[in-house]
Amino acid sequence: MLKKLAVFVTVLLSISMVYAQSGQGTIKGKMVDKETGEPLPFANIVVMKGGSQVAGAQTDFDGKFTITALTPGVYDLVAKYVGYQDIKINSVTVSGGKITFVPDLKAGQGVDLAEFQVVEFQEPLISKDQTSSGGTVTRENIAKMPGRSAVSVAQTVGGVFSKDDGSTDLNIRGSRSSGTDTYIDGIKVRGSQNLPNSAIEQVSVITGGLPAQFGDVTGGIVNITTRGASKEWFGGIEYLTSGFKNGEDGIIGLDDHGFNLFGFSLSGPIMFHKDSAGNKKDAKIGFFLSGELQYDVDPQPNAVKNYKVKDGVMEQLNATPFSGGSDFQTGVVNNAQFVKKEDLEEIPFRLNASRKGMNLAGKIDFNVSSSINIAIGGSFDYNDRNRFNRRNALFNSQNNQQDIQRTWRTYARYTQRFANSTDEENASVIKDAFISFQADYSNFNRTVQDENHKDQLNHYGYIGKFTTTRINTFDQNVTSQVIVDQNEDTVRIITGFMSNPNTINYEFESGDINPILSNYTQSYYDIFAGDPTFTSTIEGVQGNGGLVNGDVPIDVYNMFNAMGTVSNQYFKQEQTQFRFT
Repeated sequence: MLKKLAVFVTVLLSISMVYAQSGQGTIKGKMVDKETGEPLPFANIVVMKGGSQVAGAQTDFDGKFTITALTPGVYDLVAKYVGYQDIKINSVTVSGGKITFVPDLKAGQGVDLAEFQVVEFQEPLISKDQTSSGGTVTRENIAKMPGRSAVSVAQTVGGVFSKDDGSTDLNIRGSRSSGTDTYIDGIKVRGSQNLPNSAIEQVSVITGGLPAQFGDVTGGIVNITTRGASKEWFGGIEYLTSGFKNGEDGIIGLDDHGFNLFGFSLSGPIMFHKDSAGNKKDAKIGFFLSGELQYDVDPQPNAVKNYKVKDGVMEQLNATPFSGGSDFQTGVVNNAQFVKKEDLEEIPFRLNASRKGMNLAGKIDFNVSSSINIAIGGSFDYNDRNRFNRRNALFNSQNNQQDIQRTWRTYARYTQRFANSTDEENASVIKDAFISFQADYSNFNRTVQDENHKDQLNHYGYIGKFTTTRINTFDQNVTSQVIVDQNEDTVRIITGFMSNPNTINYEFESGDINPILSNYTQSYYDIFAGDPTFTSTIEGVQGNGGLVNGDVPIDVYNMFNAMGTVSNQYFKQEQTQFRFT
């Protein structure tokens, strides 16, 4: 009874782990004698990546082998059998949640056992276990593409669409972008999915026939795998640019985008396995690290012309925003209403719409043995941009909102494969079993704010200090108060005087928190100095066009925000996720 229970638990555990770790793949094949076609049992099959052994297996009595729990990527397969020439298959592509079938390994009896028989793996036109639609793009193909992000790679798969607006939203087969789930190294993405280009090993997209473990998905799945460690040291740096900012409104370079990117990658061993002679073999511990720094003067240049108010005119408007009214209008008039075409100049890019960002990705692999692997990794993405606002473009670009997004995630994964029994009589009904546990944590943080005031909310609408002067005036209370008793008889009649607080002055002291907004009210008080009709009460100031704390100036032509208009929004968002699979 206990034996049956143990078998049931093992089968259940194996099945659940296979479904939970949907990002892992499998290699299957068979090794036979080249001349006779007879299967070769107990041959050693080794999976190599980056010069290190990452997994292995033995063929069974029928010469068949299965290697499970492989991280998606490109591997080399080495087959060895005593008395036969070794066979090496290069560039075997493993995709998450799929089985890769390699052609039969046909080994000939060795004449020169020191030589390898090398075979290049070719992707079959039709996969035997293909139950879903979609596509997979490997690192070799990604390196040839113009796009650098995982999103741009996913767009090359049929049925995947993304708007050309700089966003990372993907629509798969007409579904909403919210119906698409993205996984990075088995972590369900919350927040940004940006990764350094050199960190992407493979991008796999499922557009239809979704497996059961993705039952809550209505669109599709994007599965991104990052690169792992290598036995050999390698690395690189790159710098891309299309232009540099020259002054406040000029660019020197190829275009008006002003794109600049610096990238780097580094990988190598930390500790080696050693043979009996003390020689280094495979990397026992290795790492991979990559990162990118990016700055764009204007991430999305306009197809139409961009204009700004000339510097001299703008300085005058900021210093003296108001002028007095006319015979047809009381109060004040915003001087921006008098700006003419000759006061404007064309500029090559949108002002204060820049973007800067950084993303990092790293991984440490612990190859404890050919059957046990521990991986610890994570990524970090930081993006800081000014949100372009067409209404701010002409007079108020310096007050474009700041949008800061931070995403970081980390994970630890333990994988162990169990060897099949080599005793035919005691062969287990359970074969190719493995367990894989993963714990991951993700955090996404976003803040939208005024770049100067940040979280100081009392600064957003502050103009200056207003002091109200009141005096009490007394007047006869013409309405007498009558007091009656319980019989409704008049007992007393009270008359007297009442006190009325009367505002006689509403003084203003300019502030330096929002200097341009303060100039509006200062200009108003300068125009109506000594005229209590316009400056003695808050109602008089506001009613004639002046600004008090919390006010914003009237739009120019009902099209553009006036000078000094401060954003009235402060937004903060945070999401956290912890998963164990």
